[in-house]
Amino acid sequence: MNHPPPPAAPPPPIPTPETMPGTTKAAVVLLWILFGFGICGGIGALVGYAGLSTLESQGDVEIPSSFMPYLVASIVQLLIWTVLRGVFAVKIAKRSASARKGAVILELVGVALGILAWILTPEVEVVGADAATNTASSLISTIIGIALAGIVIGLLSTQDTKRWCDR
Repeated sequence: MNHPPPPAAPPPPIPTPETMPGTTKAAVVLLWILFGFGICGGIGALVGYAGLSTLESQGDVEIPSSFMPYLVASIVQLLIWTVLRGVFAVKIAKRSASARKGAVILELVGVALGILAWILTPEVEVVGADAATNTASSLISTIIGIALAGIVIGLLSTQDTKRWCDR
């Protein structure tokens, strides 16, 4: 009697890493660094706002009326991003696939908003200050933010990180 051969067994699944891959650790560390930057940036924004208000009342600074909505939106965005980066860092370490995807989306949106804010934010004219210095520092901080977000996105998009975040 001829019996058909048994069906081929499916290939074994790729094993899930037992320890967090290096790319995932790097992404989590960067998220915590960005969390720290967010805390410092939030404090800096509040101190800067207080300083600008004082300088404006003394007549040393002229703040365009359209600047305030941008400032408020920036502070709210900074607060949201800071909290979410901390939450995602904790959850990615606990292998959450939704946190990995959420962090990638958060950083993509952050890159877009960073570019948009740099382009659209009105200039604050400070009497006696070099306008080129303000523009250069704004450009440098935008480039650093985009670079760090890009690195986080890249690290979270690796196959090792996807396998790690399996829950």
